[in-house]
Amino acid sequence: MKNLILTLAVSISCLFAQLASAQTHLDVGVGLSNQDNGLLSIAVRKAFSEKFRAGIELQSGLVNYRFIGAKVIDEGVSTSISIPFSVRLYEFKKLRLDYYTRVGVRFQSVDQSFADENKLQANTSFGLNAELGLQVSLALTEKLNVQSGVTLPNLFEIDPEFIYENNVTNLFAGVGYQLSEKLTFMLRANAGPAAGASGDSQKFIWGLQTGLRFSLKGNQNTSALRLDPLY
Repeated sequence: MKNLILTLAVSISCLFAQLASAQTHLDVGVGLSNQDNGLLSIAVRKAFSEKFRAGIELQSGLVNYRFIGAKVIDEGVSTSISIPFSVRLYEFKKLRLDYYTRVGVRFQSVDQSFADENKLQANTSFGLNAELGLQVSLALTEKLNVQSGVTLPNLFEIDPEFIYENNVTNLFAGVGYQLSEKLTFMLRANAGPAAGASGDSQKFIWGLQTGLRFSLKGNQNTSALRLDPLY
């Protein structure tokens, strides 16, 4: 029993030491899309190894064209909290292929007067998002990395009613450029066809975002230039 406890203690200590030494980034971005007039994105991402990276992301936007109960809303606020992670599948010299997944929740709200006027079931909604895909990264130089790929986001409204709200074929591209040892410039874009719960749902989505990536621990290496897909 003592040996087991000692082994567990050593293993846990090694794990925490590895996490503490893992490179951590803070991403801050602003952008717009055909769903939001403007949005703010804040994320913390940790590279646990050269193969695996995960994090947590908060994104909030001013609504332009979204839905509550399959009815259009063109004002209000939409906020999502998600956990993205990626796993390296293949790497050859400067070319890399990653499997990417993001799961999260989304909250929306509008004024009660807007909900009453447009006969919405409620002035708030809650949904779940599940997204998976592939990302290809190419290191053009030690300071410049470009990414592209496809993800398949699926959005389910849970409240005020259960609806398979949106399914998207999301094509994305990104550019990461190292400005200094602790700072990276980010530029990301996405677009793709979409289908949803009613005839009013989006048939096409697009978005554009720019921002900065800050290194919270240690200097940035080439992995810091690989940006997460935008959706």
